[in-house]
Amino acid sequence: MADLVIIRDGRVKDSGKALPVWFEFMEYHMRISTMDFEMLSSAGENWRKFFEKNVRSRVRKAIVAEYNGQIIGFLLGTIEKRPPVFARSLQAYVDSIGVLDTWKKQGIGTMLLNTFEKWAREMGMPFIMLNVVVENDPAIHLYEKLGYKTVILSQRKLL
Repeated sequence: MADLVIIRDGRVKDSGKALPVWFEFMEYHMRISTMDFEMLSSAGENWRKFFEKNVRSRVRKAIVAEYNGQIIGFLLGTIEKRPPVFARSLQAYVDSIGVLDTWKKQGIGTMLLNTFEKWAREMGMPFIMLNVVVENDPAIHLYEKLGYKTVILSQRKLL
């Protein structure tokens, strides 16, 4: 069935269709992680607007995976500025990537990341950065399989 999945640029009208994927993505992270994923009551609407911002921007990207008119996965990414001390002043950054549980392990995440990588190359980016919670072993395995390497660790202290 994965061969019938369409990977394409997101459109404004996709924001509502992608929202259930994002909610499942967030519920998964709340279940597995010690990271603070507590959401506002307006989180869904805020994310929908954020998705639309990615669609409308030249330096942001929304990519969706679609099957039979249903959004089954998404990737949101951007080109972001680095501090003005580095020779490479810009980098591509994957903000979030989610695939419905029923579609995991079918290559959808790989297709989304490969599409983002193609765009990042076209934008002249030297590399792609992303964050992943340490408890998300399946995502870490996917990223490593695609050539991502750990280059920084974030630490947190609860107050």
